[in-house]
Amino acid sequence: MSRSALIKLSSMSSLALATLTVAFTFSPRQAAACGTEAYTGEVCIMAGSYCPANTVELMGQLLAINEFQALYSLMGTTYGGDGRVSFGVPDMRGRAPTGYGTGPGLTSRPWSTKYGQEGVVQTVAQMPQHNHQAVFTPTGGGTGGTSTATGTVTLDVTGSVKIGTSTNTLTTRSNTPVNNAVLGPAQLTTANVYAPAGTSADLVIGPDNAVTGKATGNVSLEVTGGGSSGGGVVTVGNTGGGQAIPTVSPSIAMRYCMVTDGIYPPRP
Repeated sequence: MSRSALIKLSSMSSLALATLTVAFTFSPRQAAACGTEAYTGEVCIMAGSYCPANTVELMGQLLAINEFQALYSLMGTTYGGDGRVSFGVPDMRGRAPTGYGTGPGLTSRPWSTKYGQEGVVQTVAQMPQHNHQAVFTPTGGGTGGTSTATGTVTLDVTGSVKIGTSTNTLTTRSNTPVNNAVLGPAQLTTANVYAPAGTSADLVIGPDNAVTGKATGNVSLEVTGGGSSGGGVVTVGNTGGGQAIPTVSPSIAMRYCMVTDGIYPPRP
């Protein structure tokens, strides 16, 4: 206070001085927590260990309507309460304020809504493309050994047929073939054993005394090698721990205080 102001105060009457003292004591400007002319509902940040008088700390608590009628008329039950005896204030613990509405290229933020989280777990669609190591483990052991392969095969074969003849004079003859019999020389008293040309034959003996055809039958083969695994398991290695990715910006925790008894804010 300036020297001239002190001189003026000293010249005032006792009644005037008492009136001025009351005005200084109960003026809303002196009760303001956010400045010299704080409005009711105004929010301030307090670095101290408590919120000043005529303010409440914003922890989402309910207030009595009959005790804070001016504040209730501004907020209603936007932040909670039944609207009959109580109303709520915002809960700013661990949260940061942001401007409401829809900024250019940003997500719409309706009035008084809460959003955001301290961490996010990525979905498969959000993960970048990557590779995992895969290991195949055979279940057959793979120690080697012997196995047997069986099946049916058909082969082209050629067999040579030797036709034996004799030029010696034979004392005995037979028209019935027996094992190891050969063709003997023809005599007048012996029946002819050769058919005329053009007769259909059951078996054709070629010019090289060879018989050709196909042979079919079952075979069983012994196979020596590493053996068959009989199957196996492919194991794909896991990567990552599935924990949430922090999304909290560097911050400092302080107190948010709301003025409850200030200047009632006039509408523009």
